[in-house]
Amino acid sequence: MAKGKKLVKILGALGAVLVIGIVLIVVVVFGAIDTLAKTAIEKGGTYATGVGTTVSSADISVFGGTFEMDGFKIDNPEGYTSPHFMGMADTKVALSIGSLAQDTIRLPELTLGGIDVYLEGTGSGANYNKILNNLKRFESEDKGDAGKPADKSKGGSGKSFVIDLVTIDGVTVNVAGIPGIAQTLGDVSIDVPKIELKGVGSKGDGMSLAEITNLIIKTVLSATIEAGGGILPAGVLNELGSGLAGLESLGDLGITAIGDVGAFAGEIGEEAGKAIEDVAEGAGEVLDDAAKGIGEGINDLFGGGKKDDGGGN
Repeated sequence: MAKGKKLVKILGALGAVLVIGIVLIVVVVFGAIDTLAKTAIEKGGTYATGVGTTVSSADISVFGGTFEMDGFKIDNPEGYTSPHFMGMADTKVALSIGSLAQDTIRLPELTLGGIDVYLEGTGSGANYNKILNNLKRFESEDKGDAGKPADKSKGGSGKSFVIDLVTIDGVTVNVAGIPGIAQTLGDVSIDVPKIELKGVGSKGDGMSLAEITNLIIKTVLSATIEAGGGILPAGVLNELGSGLAGLESLGDLGITAIGDVGAFAGEIGEEAGKAIEDVAEGAGEVLDDAAKGIGEGINDLFGGGKKDDGGGN
């Protein structure tokens, strides 16, 4: 009888140790998930853009089935003084913890908010041109060599994502030091209307974190062309359009856009170029009209006091 009680005590002690061990493993594993997610996002963003990408915090709620991210920031290339190229205040997404073990993770909806972008010009060129050139390099590398599949691990976590709906809202584009704006209007801000993207990653085997970063930047900049008509000079609109024309369009990626994302939503080519020219022409006309309406002295700033580039700037 005594031996039986002793055996029960031993088994009980072993059970307690096992439970404590499991709890510790769960704490360590799920505690590490946040760090792993943060690192993967930073790695994917840096790989796509060619500049530093950081995240202040990432939080995966095991029991709530949600992921939240704060303080996402894509740095400027060297030589620029604005706070960053792109920042994002908050990100929310519903997910299944069990799906994280799969190679391709399906998400019903991803909401991105509080985005601010800085378009900055210097004597060595604009920051957005360098970012777009880096994205072009990324897209070329991401296709893989000699028909071989691309290494998804370079894109962040090695996982692929299919997202039914991506909502991009609360976007403000700040323009600083751009010739044609700084001398006339000073620094300006453009509010970009809400954009929804359906079927992200549905074509092929999903998109890596780097590809999603690339997609967000392309979408926001394309929408900036639409929202910037009448504000941005023709040169800036044409540079943005030219840079986007060298990248894959939403149509190529099997994505449907709801919102003003311009020609990028369809086929990039002759029609896209014509659309950009129309927006640029409209921008020039608005600037000219504004100048005429506020007097001869300010009119000189828009017209008589500068070279005629044919775009109204």
